[in-house]
Amino acid sequence: MDAITPFRITNRSDNGDGYKHLPIPPLSSAENLKTIYIFGDPVLATVSLFRRGYHHTQSHANAKFQNFDYLIPENKSLDAYAAEKRDGLYLASHLKSWLAGSSQYPVLFLKYDAIYDSLDVIQSFLDLPDSFVAQFQKKKNRKSKLSDLSPNTVQGLSEMYGELQKEIDQYPGSFILEKNKKQKKYYQQKNYRNAFKEAFFKKYPLLRKVKNKLTKL
Repeated sequence: MDAITPFRITNRSDNGDGYKHLPIPPLSSAENLKTIYIFGDPVLATVSLFRRGYHHTQSHANAKFQNFDYLIPENKSLDAYAAEKRDGLYLASHLKSWLAGSSQYPVLFLKYDAIYDSLDVIQSFLDLPDSFVAQFQKKKNRKSKLSDLSPNTVQGLSEMYGELQKEIDQYPGSFILEKNKKQKKYYQQKNYRNAFKEAFFKKYPLLRKVKNKLTKL
């Protein structure tokens, strides 16, 4: 994102605007909007989130609009999470929602491990200058490794995310879902209805207070 920002308007890489981890494609009337969805090995992604202490935050973000009833506690260790074998990151649901698409703009799906092999794809997709590729930061080794984990932890994570990993393995390093002009009936999808409700009450906070009071009665 930081490499793209000098050439195109993007959402904030520090997620200060809240767009970075949306579990559903946001609806937008912007004509030139394009999005990039980065995904990859769910086990290594989980290890990375726990290593950096983002597991609770990401659990909350991925469960947004979905009515999931379980969030990973902040004090939950990776070993305990793997032993419990209760998915709280909802990575499969996240990917499924984005693959379904919003139809309003094209989406470039990009595997994490294929980023450096797909710089020309990103450049073409966003119509970036050659300097984007030339100035792109050098590749670094991934810090999260399965070799640092106990066999039981690896087994637990593999059992949780094995089916999702098989699905991900079937996809190429990058592919594009083009804009579909046929409007979908978003109001029929529960996650979008929940998103509409949140946006409505955010715009009218007084009505939210009334709703909360009535809920407690």
